[in-house]
Amino acid sequence: MQGKTRKCVFVIGPESSGSMLIAKICSHVLGIQAYGSWDGAGWSDEGHHKVCHRSLPYSNPPVFPDIDAWISTNKDEYNIHFVLTTRDLMISEISRFDRFAKPLRQSKLESEKAKEIMKGVMNKDQKYLIWSYETFLFLGLDYLQLLYQFLDVKSDFIPDLVDGNRSKIVKIGFGRKVRHFLRRIYKLIS
Repeated sequence: MQGKTRKCVFVIGPESSGSMLIAKICSHVLGIQAYGSWDGAGWSDEGHHKVCHRSLPYSNPPVFPDIDAWISTNKDEYNIHFVLTTRDLMISEISRFDRFAKPLRQSKLESEKAKEIMKGVMNKDQKYLIWSYETFLFLGLDYLQLLYQFLDVKSDFIPDLVDGNRSKIVKIGFGRKVRHFLRRIYKLIS
């Protein structure tokens, strides 16, 4: 199909990497579904463009997508874009334990498989953007504009952001350890 104007955006990343959030944003700014009206799982395909979100892995038992099949099925009708989501790996794995009671060993193996798949996408002749959850929290709309440029859309939309890392850090006791460390340093320099 010459001069394709339709976009197919695949949002993938390890479980608990913020991929669902970004998939919902993509669907919204591409005019597929209003933000919050789609749960962010599977396909958002109600118009000219479409977005597919899949965690790496998704489902139970865990399933990893066939990226080559995705490309083959969509390449004739759509300009394909991949958004590869990342998040601090320790936080992501703690989140998987909290959400799914997934053992750390299993999460580590799945993270390695996710990394292989994402690196595979980077080595294909496909458009891709690497998206960082932490950078998004830090830079907000200015960082989101990179995603909008990548998708070739104009928008100033930004959802309300909640730092999902903070509760994980507090949960593992990091906050308490930092406060203790800072108190010791303060005593040493006073």
